[in-house]
Amino acid sequence: MKHFISQYHDEILAAFKENYKKIIIKNPKLTFESLFNLIVDEFQLKGALAEDFSFLHVWFLQVHDQHFLHDFLDADFIEVCMHSHTYGVCTYLHEKKLKHAAQMTQEDYQLALEVMALKAEIKWNFQNPFASFSFKLNQQFVRITLIHFSVTANNVSKIFIRSQPHLEPHLSMFQLEPDQLQFIENLVNEKKNILISGSTGSGKTTFLRSLIPLINPNEHLVVLEDTYEIKNTHPGQTSMLAQSDTLKKSLKDYCAYALRMSPDRMIVGELRSEEIVPFILAMNTGHKGLLSTVHANSAVEAVSRCSLLFSLYSESKDISYSLVTRLITKSVDYIIHLENKKIKECIRLIGSDGEMPFYETII
Repeated sequence: MKHFISQYHDEILAAFKENYKKIIIKNPKLTFESLFNLIVDEFQLKGALAEDFSFLHVWFLQVHDQHFLHDFLDADFIEVCMHSHTYGVCTYLHEKKLKHAAQMTQEDYQLALEVMALKAEIKWNFQNPFASFSFKLNQQFVRITLIHFSVTANNVSKIFIRSQPHLEPHLSMFQLEPDQLQFIENLVNEKKNILISGSTGSGKTTFLRSLIPLINPNEHLVVLEDTYEIKNTHPGQTSMLAQSDTLKKSLKDYCAYALRMSPDRMIVGELRSEEIVPFILAMNTGHKGLLSTVHANSAVEAVSRCSLLFSLYSESKDISYSLVTRLITKSVDYIIHLENKKIKECIRLIGSDGEMPFYETII
């Protein structure tokens, strides 16, 4: 048997791969054992033992279970960026490290990424080159972002892996002074409408999650996301996951539905596009305790960012930018800006004059 395996090693592996590609599309949950049995039948290897074909099992684990990524997922990693099938960069709190991936071909690397999307039931192809979803990798939940090779200059797909905290975060993680901690707690208790701004990786979502334990457990909290990240255990939490490619299941639709669910508070994971319109209008019509995050370089810039998004996606094209700015500054009570997992500034919005917001700097 060993002589046969050695002689036909490449042919057996090629047949194994081809059978895998055919079956995985219909059955993403297939097992190595079921696939191995097909090879046994194809090569008439009755009585063959799986341990004699360890190279098949290694390939299966690398591609189907993405074992080639496991060495990148240290306990304290923040993000991993795979630049190719051979190496990636790990980002930690204070440094970045270049790491080499386990040996595999570019074809197998691409297949492994496609399998991840299949398992997550996400469309990722030439027509849908960008995908973002929550995924369990090496026994931990992470956020995956995939970029298809059809849109990259070197025709190589990329994967970004962001860590997600296992435990509910707490405000103590953000190194606040006692008076600052008390101030933040008061904002939540008083049901102020709060936007959390910052760049990618600044800690926006983690900070937002750290506010949820401060919310009265008797309140109905409606959480709307397109990637499942806000996994708090608030007893009155209703979480809805948007699907942008499915009719009536966008964040914008969910914002409208949520207002019919008697929410005491509403959270939108991130304001990026059309969902900002019903979200801000909900604030303007008297709803309190609304929370969300937005990409911006400062607290003041977050106002401009929201005004721009609202202007772009509002169905009322005649509304002036200055009027939108006034709507934002009257609807949002506070903006908390984060940098490197710390509060850089906090402002209280007062109003506006034209496109210029008026605010008070608190922190």
